[in-house]
Formats: sequence, C-alpha cells, structure tokens
Amino acid sequence: MADNPILNRVSGFAAQPVARQISLLVGFAASIALAVGLVNWASSPSYQSIYGPMTPSDNAEAIAILQTNGIEYRLEQRTGLLEVPFDEVLQARMVLASEGFPKDGSGIGFESLYLEQEMGLSSFMEEARYHRAVEAELVRTITALDSVTAARVHLAISRQTAFLRRGNEPSASVMLNLRGGTRLSDRQLSGIINLVASSIPNLDTSRVSVVDGAGKLLSSQGQDSDFGYTAEQFRLAEQFEGSLTDRIIAILEPILGVGAVQAQVTANMDFTRTESTNEIFDPNVALRSEQTSEDISNSTVVAGPPGGLVPNPPQAAQPDDVGQQPIDNGPDRESRQETRNYEVNKTIQYVRSVPGEVNKLSVAVVIDYREDENGERVPLDAALLDQVNALVREAVGFNEARGDTVQVINSPFITPQPLEQLPEPGLFDQPWIWDLGKGLIAALGVLALIFAVLRPMVRYSTNYAPPAIARGTSDAALAGPIAEDAAESRITALTAPIPELPPASPKPNYQQSLAMARNSANEQPVRAAYVVKNWIASDA
Repeated sequence: MADNPILNRVSGFAAQPVARQISLLVGFAASIALAVGLVNWASSPSYQSIYGPMTPSDNAEAIAILQTNGIEYRLEQRTGLLEVPFDEVLQARMVLASEGFPKDGSGIGFESLYLEQEMGLSSFMEEARYHRAVEAELVRTITALDSVTAARVHLAISRQTAFLRRGNEPSASVMLNLRGGTRLSDRQLSGIINLVASSIPNLDTSRVSVVDGAGKLLSSQGQDSDFGYTAEQFRLAEQFEGSLTDRIIAILEPILGVGAVQAQVTANMDFTRTESTNEIFDPNVALRSEQTSEDISNSTVVAGPPGGLVPNPPQAAQPDDVGQQPIDNGPDRESRQETRNYEVNKTIQYVRSVPGEVNKLSVAVVIDYREDENGERVPLDAALLDQVNALVREAVGFNEARGDTVQVINSPFITPQPLEQLPEPGLFDQPWIWDLGKGLIAALGVLALIFAVLRPMVRYSTNYAPPAIARGTSDAALAGPIAEDAAESRITALTAPIPELPPASPKPNYQQSLAMARNSANEQPVRAAYVVKNWIASDA
C-alpha cells in the first residue's frame, strides 16, 4: 500500500485529542488573521491633512463633497483633522476650493444678500440677517491680522422707531484668540476698536469692548480715568524715547556698521496741564475825547407888580417912568461844564500750556569694537568717539541748560551663536519610502509567521504520541513469535513519551514493554494499526 503524506497528516491530526485540535485551529486562525492584517496595513496609503482644524459643520460639508467626487478620506481621532491620501491632496483641495473652502468659521457674510430670499420673510428677520452679515464681515477683517487666529463680534443695535426721538446708543463686543506668544500692541488694539466703531453708524469707540481668549479686558472700559491718563502719558513718553533712539541708530549705523550700535534714551517729561488768565493795564493814560459846555445869561427886565406879566420885551430904562426901576445889564447867570474821557489800555491773556514738555534727557550709547585689517576686534580711537558723541548730541537736541546728559562708551558685544539651519528633508522623510518600508515589514512578518509559527505547528499537529501506559499490567497472556531484540525496539518507539510530559521513568524491561504494547493495542486499536502499518512499510 502506497504511503500518502497528506492522508498521513490528516490521520495524525484526527488522532489528536479534541482540546489540542481546538487549540491548534485557534493558533492557525490567529496566524492567518495576523498575516492578513499586516498585508492590509502595508497596502493602506499614507494620509495627509487637507486644511487645518475646521468646525464640525464644515467637516460634514467637506466629507459630503469628497464622497461625491469619489475621494477617500478619514478623520484623525486625536486631532480631528480631515485627511486624504497624500497623492490626492491637491485634487481634494481643488474640489473643496470650488465650493468655498477653506472657510474661516465666521459664517455667511454679505454674500447672503445675493441668495434667494424666502417668501414671507419679516422685516425683523431681514434686519437680523443684515446685522449677522456685518458681524461676519468684521470677523473676516479682524482675523486678517497676523497675531489674531479667530475672532467673534457681537453687535447690540437698537431698532429705530418713529415714536422715540432718541433711541439707545449702539455698542459692540469683540473677542479675540491670539497666536501663542503674541500680544496686541496699543496701535493694533486701537485699530480694531476704530474699525468696529467706523463700521456701525453712531457707534462711539468708548462703547466697543475687546477681550482676549482668557477673558481679559483689553479695551479701556471700566478703568479709572486717572490710571488711563497715566497709561497715556507712559505711551507718549515711550513713543518719544523710541523716536530719539531711532534717530541715534539711523545716524550711527552707516558709520559704524549694522548692529554695532545700541542706544537707550530716557526722557523726563512734564505732563502738568496749566491754564491762566491775566489782565494787564497800561500805565500811560491817553485822552480819548473832551466836551466843554458854557452857559452865560445877560438880559434887562422891567419889574412890575409881583405876579404880573410883562407884556413887552425889555427896553432901555427911562428916568421919568413912574413905578419902574432900571435893571443892570450885566450877566445875570454864567455856568461852564467840561467832560473829558480818558482811554485805559487793558490786555487779557489766556495761557494754556500743552503737556509733554521735556524737562531732561538722559542718553546712553554703547558701540561695539571694530575689526582691524587682521580681523581682530579693537576699540575705537578717541577722536572717533568724540565725533560720535557730538552726533548723538545733535540728534537728540542736547540742551546743557536743561541738564541733559549723554554717555557714549565703547565695549565689545557678545556675538550670539548663529541659528542652525533647518535640515533638508531626507530620504526617509519621503512618503514613498515609508510605503516601501511598510511593504517590506509586512512581507518579513508573513514569512516569519510561515516559517516560525505555521510550519512548526503543522509538524507538531501530525506527530502525536499518546502518554505512557501505566505500569504493572500482567504479561501472562503475552505470546508471539516476535524476536526479542526487534520487538523491544518497536515497542519502545510505540510507547515513547511526548515532549510536553515530564521526563520518562527509567527504561522498562522486555516483559513490561510487551505488556504496555498489549494494553495500548487494546485501548487504541487505530493507533496500533497505524504503527504496524509503518513497520510493514519500513520493512518493505
């Protein structure tokens, strides 16, 4: 009978106990699953994010567009970024760009005015949509700043009505998310406030509140006016000092070299506001006008009886007139009145001094050493330092009567270490290298499973020996013409212990081995027949 290896292995596996058969099948299945997983991992492409973080609604819209165009995608679990295979990134960006991506998260701006409006839309909803569009446009403008990553704008605008002569004043609130390690300068903050105030009618800059992502108030609302005035003074002084410092560096760098001059200016400024009103009178009196009035009365009157009337005008006196007395013709009454008006010069002066007068300037300038012909750094000579001192005095407007001071010293600068250049992308940073590496790792893993796991497992499943038979069995019925030397070797092969069992006991003698073989043949006839079959095949 011909020996069939496949049937022999199947018969050997069928002779295994049920528990061992199950464990071998589970091991085979796990090895195959691991090999399939390695192959799938190696065949999966590398993914790359399309854009940065987007809102969930934008991600859902982008996924629908990618599905429509048949582009594979996935959402990274840790970062939430939308990723596509690296060789389809450009195509995915072009497809999404045609649909208005990437969106800034500000919502729909003035483009909503061109959309088809719904029937029966109330005026209140139209006004609310317009305000929302204005907010979105302001967000887009503010996020265009380099230091701002995101922004939110809220407008509080009262509805105008004809029944109120004056409504509530509008106000606005702005929240900014700044980039890490950056802060808004005073000019940028003032620019944002004026930008929002100029976009809304009748909105004053004092009613625009700006906060950062941590909830810190950046605008001046709620601050004490005295502190606000002090902060403005500090800003003006700092701006003036910076202007003088720039003047010094601008005039010295062309002579000494770029980076060879460091200057610092401290200005003592007087921000006291002074207002005064003076009235000055001129001691020299001038005659402005003169008026003279003179009254002289000279007349002769004929006296009559008391209380009588004088019918005729006065005439010369006659001596023969009875009852009449002559009156003297001299002046009867004389008066003189003079009025003189003198001009008094008066000067009224209203003086208001502008704050910010410079009381004293302190200037400090440090100059680096210069390299000589041999490349060594040497100090500057005294003549050049005197020239530099004179230039600094002229640049800042030095006033000795005011108490200004200028100090110029020459000292070597500590040269910082140059920054290391970013390395060029190496060979291992290329995506195709990683894909090739994944394929090689998967192939090596599959080969290791085949030669280190599956092949030994197949051999082990078909070479099974039953456990040793218990000793002490009677050999009275044992008989046969088998030679003692041949039978002993074959029975020993039949009763050999399996590797998992503890070490076998000392080799039994011939009678014991023969009894063990008989018991094995009675209890496991199939196994005994298989062993005899192998003996016949080997003898043939």
